Amino acid sequence: MQMRRELYQKVSCKRGKGVGIKFSLCFYNPHEVYVALTKNSEVKRWLNFISNHYLPPRAKVLLIYPCSAEKPYHKSRSYQRLFNTLTKLGEMRKEVHLMTISEPFGLVPEEFFGKRTQWHDWENSWYDCPGLFEWWCNKYDQPYSREEVDKCIQILASYVARFFQRAKSNNCYSKFIAFVRTYSSHLKVKNDHTHRRIIESAAKLAGIQIDLLPPKHVIANIVSENGCFAWDMYGVTHSDAQKYLLNYLKKVLINEF
Repeated sequence: MQMRRELYQKVSCKRGKGVGIKFSLCFYNPHEVYVALTKNSEVKRWLNFISNHYLPPRAKVLLIYPCSAEKPYHKSRSYQRLFNTLTKLGEMRKEVHLMTISEPFGLVPEEFFGKRTQWHDWENSWYDCPGLFEWWCNKYDQPYSREEVDKCIQILASYVARFFQRAKSNNCYSKFIAFVRTYSSHLKVKNDHTHRRIIESAAKLAGIQIDLLPPKHVIANIVSENGCFAWDMYGVTHSDAQKYLLNYLKKVLINEF
């Protein structure tokens, strides 16, 4: 078991690009994620801060984007593509507040990327949490429990919902948008689409309307023109998906103005 753990940690270490991965923040199956959400002091401190105390800057749009396998987020290829897209908004960029959706940390606002805070050190204390994904558990011979995955989704959704409720009551945003892996390349919603599941459940609990993007027809076009691999591999970072996001944000922001 110890040798297997060392193998997982080697995999995790490769995901740190110029930063260390903290092994006490590595969670490799649903049970480990559940224990982290209910007992890990670092994880719970951050979740409680965001849900109960953090007040975001006012912006027209809240944009929720998936965490990257590479850490830190803001130096990953996924986020470099996103930042390139957002830069094309010009002056309207300041009206978009970006937050990362993550297991097990819930929401991470962009102003904390690469910063040390009293709630969590986003400069040095990075994590790896593939434990809710069935494909990971199958590949690395980890126990997978759909029941525990569902419990983790609901715990995270409850924290995110409290943030949504506070943001709504304080009129922080005019529009909530989540740009995540909404469907598979076969246009199905899968249990492994954890970000979608967390956000959908949180929005329902909070009583808010959130745009879950990209829509099915965008993914269908990517698959039709480039094959399933294009979406399976690149997801929301695919160039066609990023073009859609840019145009969608422009329409929303221009209408707001």
